[in-house]
Amino acid sequence: MTKLIRPQKISDQILALLEERIASGEYPEGSRIPPERTLAGEFGVSRPSVRAALAVLVSRKILEARQGDGYYVSSRSQQDFLQSWQELLGKHSHWERDVYDFSRHMEGIMAALAAERRTEADLSRIRFWLDNFEAACAQNNLEHQTEADASFHQAIADATHNILFGHLSGSLLRMLYRETRSNIIKTNRADNPRPTLIRHHRALFEAIRDGNGPLAAETAQNHLDFVSDHIRADRAYQSRSEHAGQLAQNDLDKVKNW
Repeated sequence: MTKLIRPQKISDQILALLEERIASGEYPEGSRIPPERTLAGEFGVSRPSVRAALAVLVSRKILEARQGDGYYVSSRSQQDFLQSWQELLGKHSHWERDVYDFSRHMEGIMAALAAERRTEADLSRIRFWLDNFEAACAQNNLEHQTEADASFHQAIADATHNILFGHLSGSLLRMLYRETRSNIIKTNRADNPRPTLIRHHRALFEAIRDGNGPLAAETAQNHLDFVSDHIRADRAYQSRSEHAGQLAQNDLDKVKNW
C-alpha cells in the first residue's frame, strides 16, 4: 500500500532549526533564546507554532522555561553527563592514566584538523588566548593562566569546525583539564614549567597557522606528554618533601623527650 507524503508541520520545522542552533553553540548553554515574538517574526510563522516547538524542547529538558523571563538553554544535561564521568573516574584506580591517554589522542586529532580547516578568524582567536596565557604567566596570575590555557585549547577544538569536537572539548575535556592538567601551573617547584608551556603553545599555534596537520598533532601530543610527566614528577617531589618533613619532626620530638 502506498503511503501518502505529508507536509512537515511548521512547529517541527521550527523545532529542527532551534535544535540546530543549540547544537552549533549559536544559543550557548545557560543563554536566553530570543522571545516568541522575535522568533515568529524571523521565521515568518505564528507565535503558537513557535510556542509548540519550544514546549517540545522544554519537555526534553533542552530548554528551561522561566516564568516571566522566557526560555533558557538548559545546563542540566551537560552537568548530569559530567557528573556521571566524574563518578566513573573516581572509582577507577588508573583513571589519570586513561585520562591522559584519551586527551593525548583527542587533542592530537583536533590539532591536525584545525591545521587543515582553520580560518583567519580561528587563528586570531587562538592567538588571542596564546597572548593572554603568556601575559597571565608574566603576571603570575594563576586564575587567568588556567582560564587562558583552557580557552586556548578550546579555540583549537572550535577551529576543527566540527560540532562534536567543539562540544567534547567544552564539556568533558575541560572537566578533565580542571581535574588534572590545571595542577601543572600551580606547582611551587624550582623548575618552573611555564616557559616550556609557552613554547609548546607557540609551536602548536605556528603548526596550525602553517597548515601542517602532522606537526600540529605531534606538537599537541608532546605537550600532553610533558604535562603528564611533570605532574608525576611533582607528586614524587611532594611525597619526598613530606617524608623528609616527617623525619625532621620525629627528630625534634626525640630531642624534646630527652
